Amino acid sequence: MIPPALSSSPHAPATPAEAGALEALVRRRRATPKFLPEPVPAEDIDHALRVAAEAPSGYNFQPWRYLVLRSPERRAKLRQAAFDQEKITEAPLVIVATAHREAWRQAADEILRTQAQRTGRDPADTQKIEKAKASAFAFIDQLPREVWLTRQVMIGFTYLMLAFESLGWDTAPMEGFDAAAVRDALGLPPDTEVVALLAVGRGAEPAKRHPGRLPIERIAYDENDGAPWRPVSES
Repeated sequence: MIPPALSSSPHAPATPAEAGALEALVRRRRATPKFLPEPVPAEDIDHALRVAAEAPSGYNFQPWRYLVLRSPERRAKLRQAAFDQEKITEAPLVIVATAHREAWRQAADEILRTQAQRTGRDPADTQKIEKAKASAFAFIDQLPREVWLTRQVMIGFTYLMLAFESLGWDTAPMEGFDAAAVRDALGLPPDTEVVALLAVGRGAEPAKRHPGRLPIERIAYDENDGAPWRPVSES
């Protein structure tokens, strides 16, 4: 069952305080190399998963699935499939972000009916639901399945990481693993796309200094490719 909407009120712009809090959060976040064994409370895990569930996705199909690993035995199996990265067994929590190649289709009718109901349309209009579903599937099926799934899952994964950071936990996103080995080690279905791993816990060392980022005029273009975006002066 899809949970009720969080609010029916019109979207309100973020306040300066909210915008500043988000900027501060993303600026101080660092990938944590070593963790203490302090467990992450279940309520914090639940909160982060609920935040991640609010991430946008193509046609709202929400194909992401998160496997929560807290037991040392399960994390040890994962470590063997992830190039023996120590943080996987040091961190008290690792979340495996996945997507099933085709199973996401099964929720499409429920999602589209709920969307119709919340936007004032008739959720019982089967013809329109089927037409919308067929159009969505036709677009998605033009893309390599792993490309579309990875795009969606990484949006949700970023929400998940920042949700844990907002609660004061340290995180380490990981892309170093053998996907087939992860599926075998964790007993995942063969059609599972393993997209990323997230270690969560309390950092065992002081946070690393900010490594620096390219200036925005080198990564953002104004109207035309190569025409640098000129940042507004902060003076």
